[in-house]
Parts: sequence; C-alpha cells; structure tokens
Amino acid sequence: MAYLNHNIPVITCFIRNEYLFNHTKGHGDFTLCDVHAVASVEKRVPLFEAFLENGVNWTRRPINAFCWKKDAPVRRLDEHMYWDCFSPYVDVQIRQRLSGLRAQLITPTYEKLEGTYMFSLDWSWESKAGFTDVNFSETPEHKCAHIFKMDEGNYFAYPNNRIIWYDDAWIKDRITKNPGFIIDLNVYTVENTRKQETDYQFMTEFKDADGKKQDTKRSKAHSSVQTETESDN
Repeated sequence: MAYLNHNIPVITCFIRNEYLFNHTKGHGDFTLCDVHAVASVEKRVPLFEAFLENGVNWTRRPINAFCWKKDAPVRRLDEHMYWDCFSPYVDVQIRQRLSGLRAQLITPTYEKLEGTYMFSLDWSWESKAGFTDVNFSETPEHKCAHIFKMDEGNYFAYPNNRIIWYDDAWIKDRITKNPGFIIDLNVYTVENTRKQETDYQFMTEFKDADGKKQDTKRSKAHSSVQTETESDN
C-alpha cells in the first residue's frame, strides 16, 4: 500500500482558476489539466495533483477544485465528500464489479444526484512497528471513498452508505428508502478462538469427525527420524 501519494487513473478536466491564485482571483476562469495522482494526509480531504496545459504541475488541490463542465454548480467541499482521509496509507483501485456503473448519490442536504463510477480510495495502517495506531482506518466502521463523475459536471467521493447503484442486469426491487441495515461492529478473526496446542510436526494430525485418528504412519516415520537425529547429536 502506498504511503502518502498514489497514482490514479488520469482524469482530463478543468481546474477552477481560483485554486491557482489562493482564491484571490480567477473566479469563473478555468484551465485544462490532467489530474493524475492523489495525496492522502490524515484528517485532510484527499488532495489531487494536476498537470496543467501550460506546463505547470500543481499539487494538493481538493476535489471541488475540478470539474468537467464549466457551468457545473460551485458547491461546498462537504457536499463533494463526507470524510477526510483515515490514514496516510492509501490504496487506489477500480472495483471491477462496479466499473462503469451509474449510481444515485445522496448529499448531506438529501439531494439525489446521479453520476458514473470511476475508481475507489481505501485506507489502512501499515507502519504499526514505528507508530501507535490511533486512527480509524481499520475499525469495523471505516469508510472508503468511491470517486464519481457527476452528471452536473463535478466530481464526488462518497462512501457506500450514501450510494444507490444502478445495474439493469442485476438489481431487483431497488431501494427507495432506508432499508434499516445496522453497522456491523464485530471484528472477525479465527486465531486464539480454539483452545488447542500446536506441535513441531509440519502437518497437524488429522482426525475424522468422530474424533478417530486417521492414518498416522507418516507422522510416526517423521517422529522416528527426529528421534534418530536427536540421538546422533
């Protein structure tokens, strides 16, 4: 998993020029660019890197700096996405099953806007030896961010629980209201759940369901070889 910076599928679009002049001027003007990378700084929104048509590579701009229609509505940043980055360790992936699908996104003001899925950002925490893990990237309630090209001309980054997908060949009885699903806060693991001891054999002894031991000739042969080796030493 990449630390801090990660390549993304290139997006050719416009950057709003006020993001090139610290919001002091440039409002209503646009520059063509290729957005090609993302920076993940914990407790900041994902910040995108853009290669401008004038030869400048401009880094760390928020998602609302970009649009693919010049007449796209100017929205607050918290309408473009719900969550900051959970970790500096970020993964970028096109979810194959979702590739090319359209969806309806529910904004914080309960607008329902439509767009096309592009790719996803997800987070984890890798540097566990050097730093205390105090973030939320690996909790059961963690969020990913699906990047969408919105019909209105903007780009959004939304979590699963704010997206209702379209798929004519699959979806039946598409939801029209909250289905009442509850967040699963369980941690699923199988280690340290069985009260058994291990041994030094490569293959653990097999038993039938009734507890009867299966053929142990191989393990006995292994034991005899081990005993001979120990006596030679």
